[in-house]
Amino acid sequence: MLALTLAACGGTDPQPRRPAPPLAAEIVQLRRDQVLERVEVALENTGRERVVVERLRVRVRGYDSGRAIPKDSLIPPDQVVNLPWPYGTVQCPPGTPPVVGRAVVTLHVHTDSDPTSRRVRIVAKDPGGLLAAIARRTCTVAQVAREVSLRFDDGWRVEREGDDVTIHGTLETRLLVDEPRTITQVAGAIMYGLRPDESAGPVQDPLATLTPSAPVASIPVRAFAARCDGHTIGEIKKPYEFLVWVGAPGGTPVAVTPQVDTPTKDALREVCAF
Repeated sequence: MLALTLAACGGTDPQPRRPAPPLAAEIVQLRRDQVLERVEVALENTGRERVVVERLRVRVRGYDSGRAIPKDSLIPPDQVVNLPWPYGTVQCPPGTPPVVGRAVVTLHVHTDSDPTSRRVRIVAKDPGGLLAAIARRTCTVAQVAREVSLRFDDGWRVEREGDDVTIHGTLETRLLVDEPRTITQVAGAIMYGLRPDESAGPVQDPLATLTPSAPVASIPVRAFAARCDGHTIGEIKKPYEFLVWVGAPGGTPVAVTPQVDTPTKDALREVCAF
């Protein structure tokens, strides 16, 4: 009787678990991803059957990257599919460079032959150190924002010449630390160009030098239409991403985005309606 019982119990052993689909992952970034503050997880299916990704989550030391993202992404055999991933908030330790770890990708997937959802964990390649570079720049920009205040003055003068519109105003700068900083360059966004305003007088080089004894400077600027067409207007995500280069005298400047308030946005719509 005991032998029969043991034999019967042996027949109830669960089926062996099927191996996870063979997938590889790499972190990449396309041009459109930069303004959207995200990267792409390039997933390669090295197996022989189709894989469907149901959920994606990426965890990286140094980033607060949030929860899993629902997906419904088909990856055929021997193909690579990019899945966007918003990387979230970068952790910027005070006084030290950010510390970035490896990207651990967790997927929930199924295949044609096995519709059961399975969890797959992959350590993604990042051969170019992309995530570390993003973190360094993010923390550097945050540091510069604590050192110098940048905003456009609300008053803009509109100049019309035929169908062309140019607006003239000032970039207001203020030093927030006890060390000198220079403003070396300004540049426009995709829709709007931005240049120093030569009509207001000779352009200085650097554009402004801020010191503890002279912490405030106004830089004359002019804005104009760079690309004011239907395709650009329909595709652009951040039309007011102007750039201003700030740095220590003699050092390497960093491009940061100045504050753009409602009066400036209204004036820019005179240049190119958005």
